[in-house]
Amino acid sequence: MKSHVKRRKYKSYKTGLLLLGLLVISWILIASIAKSGIPAGLANLINADYENFRNLERFDSTKTQEVRDLMAGFWTYAEGDADKAPVAKREYVELNANGMVWMVRVWQIRAPSGDRYTVTHVAMGFMSPYSYNPGGGNYYCETRIIRQAYIFDGDTCYGASQADEIWELGLGAGGEERDRALTMNRREYRPYVGDLKDFFPESGLLKIVDKITLAGCAAAADMSWASKKLLARSMNAVPFFARADAVESLIHTYYKPLVLEELARRYDPRAVPDVMDIRMTISPEGAVTDLKHRGAKVVTKRFDDLAVLDMKGWLYPAVGDTDDSQTLDVKVRVK
Repeated sequence: MKSHVKRRKYKSYKTGLLLLGLLVISWILIASIAKSGIPAGLANLINADYENFRNLERFDSTKTQEVRDLMAGFWTYAEGDADKAPVAKREYVELNANGMVWMVRVWQIRAPSGDRYTVTHVAMGFMSPYSYNPGGGNYYCETRIIRQAYIFDGDTCYGASQADEIWELGLGAGGEERDRALTMNRREYRPYVGDLKDFFPESGLLKIVDKITLAGCAAAADMSWASKKLLARSMNAVPFFARADAVESLIHTYYKPLVLEELARRYDPRAVPDVMDIRMTISPEGAVTDLKHRGAKVVTKRFDDLAVLDMKGWLYPAVGDTDDSQTLDVKVRVK
């Protein structure tokens, strides 16, 4: 009986010491902030986010239509040589004065094995500009994706429908119409100057979203998701000694443009790290069994959390000459 009482007293002492330690740490943090303020990077980011939205005034119907007329047009984006680059991106966006949006995105992937894949996203939606940020020079637009579909590896499926998003758009000035640039969700598009009948890569693509016989995609479906699935299919086994180099090459050449760059578009650039310091353990089959992000910062936490969650599902080449797991320290460059 006495020993039982002693154990309870011991647990009480431990709990008391733990609480005391937390109080001391809290007091130190509060005193530090009171003395020197919130760290500059975090304070600037918080203030910027607040200022971006604090004074926004909703447009009336006249102003909404005025902005639609301003943004209307056929816009394109291109990145990478479609014949040579490991990852090449092409995007085609039609913004109409009535608010309707048609979009086709095409990613071409040249896998390490030499296989070539194409991932296509087709979407139709409705955009309604609702306010303007004079500090950033951008318009905030409520956008509803009415229907969308994905095509990859010969399969076509429906993505989420009636999905609401916020798009951030800005229109740069230019002496000539063709010199103007449309910034949409931190990506710069240029006016299309060819024959409009040839604007979209395939005329039949737009009809896909109206097909009612298509099966639904997985809940996580997007361009990055489809690209990762295709990339995983083309990985050949490598010797254990060569896998560290293969891992770093795959991250830089494929996972960065396919995943990290797309994720970064959702955030203020100051909330995106230049480099992430990662320690990962990879199974002999190439799956990530453990991953830790070292040196994480409060300012980039929202981005870091999503990036780390995605990294845990990345696949790498298997090894055929050992049954041992492999732990690697990798600096993942985001910008």
